[in-house]
Amino acid sequence: MNSANDHPEPEHENIKIEVSGVETYNPLPANAPPEEQIEYRWYMEQAVLLLSALKWTALAGAVGIVAGLGVKIYLFLLRSTSLKTISIGHFALPAYWLLPLSLPLCVLIVKTFARGETGETMEGTDEVITAIHNESGRIKSLQIPIRLLANIITLATGGSVGKEGPAAQIGAAVASVLASVIQLTDDDRRRLVICGVGAGFAAVFGTPVSGALFGVEVLYMGKLEYPVLFPCIVAGLVAHLACGVSPPGEGVLHISISQPELVLISLISGLAFGLIALLLIETMRLTDSLLVRFRGNPYLVAAAGGFSLALLYLMSSGSYMGLGQPVINAALQGTAVISLAAFLVKIFATSISLKTGGVGGIMTPIFFIGSTSGAALATMFHQPPALLARFGFVAMVAAAANTPIAAIVMALELMGGHLGVYAALSACAAYLIVGHRSVFAAQRLGYSKSAGLLPTLDIPMGDVYASEQKLRAGNLLETFVEYLKRR
Repeated sequence: MNSANDHPEPEHENIKIEVSGVETYNPLPANAPPEEQIEYRWYMEQAVLLLSALKWTALAGAVGIVAGLGVKIYLFLLRSTSLKTISIGHFALPAYWLLPLSLPLCVLIVKTFARGETGETMEGTDEVITAIHNESGRIKSLQIPIRLLANIITLATGGSVGKEGPAAQIGAAVASVLASVIQLTDDDRRRLVICGVGAGFAAVFGTPVSGALFGVEVLYMGKLEYPVLFPCIVAGLVAHLACGVSPPGEGVLHISISQPELVLISLISGLAFGLIALLLIETMRLTDSLLVRFRGNPYLVAAAGGFSLALLYLMSSGSYMGLGQPVINAALQGTAVISLAAFLVKIFATSISLKTGGVGGIMTPIFFIGSTSGAALATMFHQPPALLARFGFVAMVAAAANTPIAAIVMALELMGGHLGVYAALSACAAYLIVGHRSVFAAQRLGYSKSAGLLPTLDIPMGDVYASEQKLRAGNLLETFVEYLKRR
């Protein structure tokens, strides 16, 4: 008769061990046969992946629903408070004459209730990006309603800002609160907040996949966080359904242009859109540098900015005030004649609005600048305005925000496969031309756009040109300079 010692119970390893500073879990018996260990590891992997998919589907879906409904309410408030004119006695004046009062009011609201930093950009997306990078996605949720109020005041009186900044803040705040309630780890909190950002973008843009991808891609130039890709797409699709916004520029284009000509148009227009994006970024940077000396008088700066905007609208057109959605739609449909100066006016109006006290995002002005510049260029080059307006729409997203993947998907969502691939080519060309610059100063530099450039990596885009940037020996510029010397 065998004793109990002949068949000892299988010994287990210590199931919790440290590997590279990370605690691991291994429930497999230590003396299990090798073939059993191999089979077990296969089942263990599938179980972990299945549970992870279920977990993130539930979390991202919940964030998508609440964020989508929150953005829907926000957009309703925007429509309800939109002003065209103000009545003073028997006189009616354009609403933009309230800007010298409304911008100082926005500064007062943010400084008093949301502890805003005087003189720094109040662009909402930058604030969320900073929180994700530096605070594991912790959002000061009580400040969000204050900034939403300031954004509504800015847009209602004609400030040239966007609506995606508040939408991103809504989604991020929803995710941050949920993470706190269910006590997620810092890593999971960060991922969920990224999902919230993607949900906000998807809901407000009306483009569920590209909007969600934008939320993932905008964190770094040149790096995509693949672990959060699945939940971000889930959150984006759910938020889009909950909000119900239609994508811009609906309708199929019927363009009879040969494929070789389309390739040439894509490359040339991409070069132009990249330079226009560069003009936008540098105009904002220059405006900021010119106002630095006046940061001690924020209310005076805001009043002067509001008065400058009112004069700009008076000399141009009231169609440039606020979101400018009718102009964007007309350009994308090719139903309006767009002046070549239209995108220039919007660049100046946006720079003044955001740098003197206006609160909001910048993506809607980017849509305006891209679509109107495309329509104007089409007139010059004798091409269909609606075609180049849509090329400009997505190319400016790729270049100004350094989000080419989101722009490519957006091109396919808005234009379909036939023309979308050429819009994608234009977007990639524009993305390359703009260099290591971004409208989002908090975005991190993930890689160099050229092997000949050696910038400092993993720093905010706003600090790139203040840091050391070297040229790789043997690059094309060196070759070209040496060639000129020999001649």
